Amino acid sequence: MHDFLIKGATIYNGSGEKPFVGSVSVKNDVISGVYKEDTELPGAHQTIIANGCALTPGFIDTHASTGFGYFFPHAADHKLFQGITTEIFGNCGTSPAPIENRLVPTMEKLAKNLGFTFNWRTLDEYFTILEKTGIQFNVATLTGHSTLRGGALKDWNSVSENELSLMKHCMEESLHDGSLGLSTGLIYAPGCFAETDEIVELAKIARKHGGVYASHMRDERDKLEEAIEETLTIGEMAEISVLVSHLKSAEKRNFGKIPGVLKRLEEYNQTHEQQAKIDVYPYTAVSTKLRAFIPKRFLEGGLEEVKHRLDSPEVELEIADYIIKKDYDMTQMLIISNEYPEWEGKTIYQIANEFSWTLAETMCEILKRDTEMWIVYHCINQADIDLAITWENAMICTDSWSHPINAPKRIGVPHPRSYGAFTEFIYQYVLQKKMLSFEEAIRKITSMPADYFNIKNRGRIEVDYKADLVLFDIEHIKPLATYTDPCVLSKGVEHLWVNGVQMIENGVISDAVPGEIIRNEMY
Repeated sequence: MHDFLIKGATIYNGSGEKPFVGSVSVKNDVISGVYKEDTELPGAHQTIIANGCALTPGFIDTHASTGFGYFFPHAADHKLFQGITTEIFGNCGTSPAPIENRLVPTMEKLAKNLGFTFNWRTLDEYFTILEKTGIQFNVATLTGHSTLRGGALKDWNSVSENELSLMKHCMEESLHDGSLGLSTGLIYAPGCFAETDEIVELAKIARKHGGVYASHMRDERDKLEEAIEETLTIGEMAEISVLVSHLKSAEKRNFGKIPGVLKRLEEYNQTHEQQAKIDVYPYTAVSTKLRAFIPKRFLEGGLEEVKHRLDSPEVELEIADYIIKKDYDMTQMLIISNEYPEWEGKTIYQIANEFSWTLAETMCEILKRDTEMWIVYHCINQADIDLAITWENAMICTDSWSHPINAPKRIGVPHPRSYGAFTEFIYQYVLQKKMLSFEEAIRKITSMPADYFNIKNRGRIEVDYKADLVLFDIEHIKPLATYTDPCVLSKGVEHLWVNGVQMIENGVISDAVPGEIIRNEMY
């Protein structure tokens, strides 16, 4: 006797093949049977009548940073209502582990700010705590390059042999503990101060253990092409699969670069066994920290020094020149952190006018108060995003940040992609623009990421695969989160199961925590 049977669904099995009408049975936490329409069905304790609704594998979010949110109840509600049943975090160079001595004060401060208990050092210890806490959906992590550097280095500009050895040891240990590979955030300190050779050394360790290399590259603007070349060079030298994180070409002067970038990636893939892919979110605005828009030299020596470094007229002049040089459009740069209500929801341009400050002075004043200030910046061309999303080797991500929306001490407000990236993807590219068939859209968010990250027995509707399943009426899928009201759940997902446990039933979320830790398949 099977646990339950989903009867009469339009089944999209995740492979990209055409759908078929049929039924799926589940026993324990796996799919126990897949049946064509005219097949005799087995007995089950419960039957869900699908009435032709779409049944798909659970979606896999390839790029997130919400590792500390799992300590709080209902941390994944906003993901589950998008159909996401697995999340890969530890991206952009930052992961919850391994934590070496120099990074402990930063972690203690973050734990205090967000309201969680920091009591681990290794990835295995972190995973053990998550398993005891219980999680709503499946999670996996990469090892963050900036996390390794922050824990090991005394001087971010100089790496001794002993410090590099410590970083390599921690990288190896984290892979044994279950990491899926290495991530970099090469516009953020301390990762931005690393030489390419250092990254290659760490990527080689990831490759040895079957991992991948995912990179927020050094530049997504004027030097996009150079950043792509560095990423591919790392992939080639380490002989590792490469993932270009949240691909974009920002600022008007760089619009139209994406076709050339995709052509370069295709050329690379034709001559390399280890393939390059991208992930991308379906929005034309980025969400990042304001400090990413000042010269990197001000970040040297640690973030605590930034406030002092910005406190001079000479610095304001330098930043003013930098704004002009980079051609930042301050009318499109919106403050979203809620620590300072007088600024929240206003652009840098509006704040400057309100306080009679120059644009550079405004940047300095904001960063002197809060170096962690988050912004939304509308700076991406829609045509570029369309092309990236529909590229055959593109996967979809939320790029949701590490400040959990469910924490008692929430920091800032999220980009709407946290609540709506996957529903926005289906709504826009399948239903509205009709740029993708539904089966191809589902492949991009199920089997493709599962195969790329070497996640076994997920991402497809097949016998003996884990019962991560989503049942919904395609026509009712719709994102509701906006830039000004980003914390609104998507609609359309009526039923969802994680490892055979029903998490959403008729649009109502469960309190269950059936999620599993997905570890490196080599261990």
